Amino acid sequence: MNFKTLILLSLILLGGICTGCDRFLDVQPKDQYTEKQLLATRGGYYTAMNGLYNNLTSNSLYGKNLSYELIDVISKRYAPLAKSTYLTSLNSWGYAEENVSKALESTWATAYTTILNCNVILENLATQQGILSPAETNLMKGELLALRAFLHFDMLRLFGPIYKEDPSAPSIPYNESVKIMNLPLLSADSIVHNKIMRDLDEAEKLLAKDPVIPEGPMASALEDENEVYLRYRQLRMNYYAVLALKARVYLYAGEKDKALQAAYKLLKDKTVSEWFPPVDPNKLLANNVDPDRVFSTEVLMGIYMKKRGDIYTYSFDAENAGNNFLQPRNSFVDGNLFAGETQDYRYQSQWAQATSIGVTGHIFTKYKAIQDGDAKLFYSSFMPLIRLSEMYYIAAECEPKVSDGNSWLNQIRTLRGLPEITITDENELMSKLRIEYLREFWGEGQIFFMYKRLFVNILNTENGHNTSTYGASAARYVPPMPAKEIENR
Repeated sequence: MNFKTLILLSLILLGGICTGCDRFLDVQPKDQYTEKQLLATRGGYYTAMNGLYNNLTSNSLYGKNLSYELIDVISKRYAPLAKSTYLTSLNSWGYAEENVSKALESTWATAYTTILNCNVILENLATQQGILSPAETNLMKGELLALRAFLHFDMLRLFGPIYKEDPSAPSIPYNESVKIMNLPLLSADSIVHNKIMRDLDEAEKLLAKDPVIPEGPMASALEDENEVYLRYRQLRMNYYAVLALKARVYLYAGEKDKALQAAYKLLKDKTVSEWFPPVDPNKLLANNVDPDRVFSTEVLMGIYMKKRGDIYTYSFDAENAGNNFLQPRNSFVDGNLFAGETQDYRYQSQWAQATSIGVTGHIFTKYKAIQDGDAKLFYSSFMPLIRLSEMYYIAAECEPKVSDGNSWLNQIRTLRGLPEITITDENELMSKLRIEYLREFWGEGQIFFMYKRLFVNILNTENGHNTSTYGASAARYVPPMPAKEIENR
């Protein structure tokens, strides 16, 4: 079956004139268009792009499975549920259980469908002339290549082998085609160096004139709807997000020198700190009405979730979540996660003492709705995918000298309201960094990937499920590819 006649029918057109961010990404199904019809105009191209970014918000990807639920559950973030559900099987890495395997299959299928969409738009950009300006073509091509690399990388991190143990092991297919076909499983090393880094290097060049560099995120609308396409750069795979993604990939591959240099490009660029300033504690902690709990000013790239508050309501609010209520074990947040450092801005803004009848401990509030958020504030519907803070952690881990790594860790601690600490031992530094990952990326999907990359045990002091230590193993850290994918080989 030729992909061109199938996949683009799923892309949806922009609705009428809206306000704020809704004008950019709040799309409603209106009609079905063929590829030729959709990509015949400038607006059609941007509609197709919006369809791609909306795919990222699906439950199968970063709207659920790869952010706060499936991926966090298998990193042992949450206590056992009151009643047995598919999350119970996930908690024990029961990947063969029917509903778990269906969830994993959905994540795989949605990721590769989105990748196919990227490829079709890329092909049309290469063959059609005059619809977009050369500058717009470069910008769009850069975003598409980066998105393709980003999605493949997360499929590699989730379904691929333990890279640290065997980078030459077969991993996943890398799709650069516009047709639905069986593709060979490439080695993890080949995926990283011959595919992902190639796409990211090209994306970096194409995005060299990204508006985010001279103008910043531009997280507001303009009266001219024709110009809204180039705004909201935090909701696009922008130039700075590509630099950060390269640092993330190099770290995954164990190439610390390259990861460090990639992180430096962001950490030592004064423009980056100007456009993505640290969260302001005065606005955050004194604000009980509409606090920016996701620290949106520091996010290099994220997704637009209009009903983000539903995540809190149906997963983290004890009164409404029912059998899906997600909460770490009773004493974990105070006793282990923050261990007395309750002045931490993340503790004060993203966690709250449980008040519901029969519920004790702390509940996770990062995605709790804010008053009048949808109408006024960009961050009310924002979920992070790539944070600037990750570059501090990468630099801390990759510096040859422990003292220099300690310095980067202290910089991020200062930004979180914590005192500096002195570390002289590499093992202690890594222990502190692991706790930092738990504090910083809870609900964002990065914690499991940290454990798998390092191939380390989930210690009892890091385990939000119970007080056991769970040993690192391929059986736990490598979910199987979908059965249909395996059968077709």
